[in-house]
Amino acid sequence: MTEIWRPKAPVRSRALRLQLLWLWVLVVVLYFSWEAASYRGLFAIMAEWQFDRLGQDLPTFNFCLLTMVFGWPALLILRRRRARELDERDAVANRALIGLDDESVAHVLETRRLKREGALALLAARDYMHFLFGFTAALWFAAVMALLWTLALPSSMDNPRVYTPDSLQQPQIHEGAAAFRGTLRYGRISSFSRGILFARRTALYAPLFPPKGANPDIRYFVEFLPAERPDIHSGSVITHREGVLVRSDLPGALIRLYRYLGYHPSPRYYVLYVNLATMRWPYYVIALQFLLGGATFLASGLWQRRHIGKLRTKVRQDAAAQQRTLREAVAA
Repeated sequence: MTEIWRPKAPVRSRALRLQLLWLWVLVVVLYFSWEAASYRGLFAIMAEWQFDRLGQDLPTFNFCLLTMVFGWPALLILRRRRARELDERDAVANRALIGLDDESVAHVLETRRLKREGALALLAARDYMHFLFGFTAALWFAAVMALLWTLALPSSMDNPRVYTPDSLQQPQIHEGAAAFRGTLRYGRISSFSRGILFARRTALYAPLFPPKGANPDIRYFVEFLPAERPDIHSGSVITHREGVLVRSDLPGALIRLYRYLGYHPSPRYYVLYVNLATMRWPYYVIALQFLLGGATFLASGLWQRRHIGKLRTKVRQDAAAQQRTLREAVAA
C-alpha cells in the first residue's frame, strides 16, 4: 500500500497545537456567552438590528455566527504553521535531487507536489472536523450550564413575603415567593416572545413606578400573562399581585427598549414573574437552542469525518498512480 507523505512533526507538538485550538474555541464561546447573558457588545448590536428588521432576535444564530467568525482564525494559524512545516521538509528533501537528470527531477518534484497537496487537504479537513466537534461540545456545555442555572433560581411559591409600596423601597429585597399589596402604578406594557421551532410563548412586562419622593429609578417589573391583556392598560394600577421575585432577570432587549422610552431601570432591579414555569421558560428555551445548535455542528462533523475517509482514499490512489508513472519514467 502506498504511503501518504505527511509532515513528521513531533506527536507532542501536534497534540499541543490541537489543545490550543480547542482552548481558543472555548475562550471564544465563553466570551460570547458572557455577551449574550449580559446583552452587551456585538451580540446586543446584532439582536437590536434583528429587532428593527425582523421583529425578533435570533440568539442561537447570533451566538453561532459570532463564535464561528472569531474562532476561525485558530484554524488559519494552524494551517499556516503546517504549510511552513511542509516547506521546510521539502527544502531538506531537495538536497537528495542533486545529480539526477532534469526529467527525473521533474517527476520527483511533481510527485512531491501531489503528496503535499494531499497532505494539506487531509490536515485541513481533519482540523475542520475537530473544529466542528469542538463547537458541538461547547454548545452542549452551554446548554447544561443554562439548565443548571435554573437550580439557582427560587424553587417554591409557598409562604410569600408581603411587600407594600413603602417596603419595596428598602435596600435589601429577598428573591423568591412574593406578594405585592397596596396601590402600585405601572407604566408602558411591552411584549416579548421567546421560543424555538413550534414552541413559542409571549410574555408581557410593565415597570412599576416608585412612590413620589423616592428614587426615580425603576426597581421592579411585573410580568403579565397574555390572557390578562384585555384587563391591563399602560398607566393603570395593581393592588394585589403574587408571583416569584427574581433579580436582574429581564431580557436585555427590553431593558434597552425601556431606556429608549425614557425609563431608568435601576442597576439592581427585580422582576415579579407570574409563576415558576414562566420564570424558568427562558432558560429552557436557551438550553434547547444550544442543544439543537450543537446537534447541527455534530451532524456536520460526522459528515466531515466521512468526507475525510473518501479524501484519504483518493489521495492514496493518486499517490500510487504517480509512483507508477515515476517508476516507468525512470526505467525508460
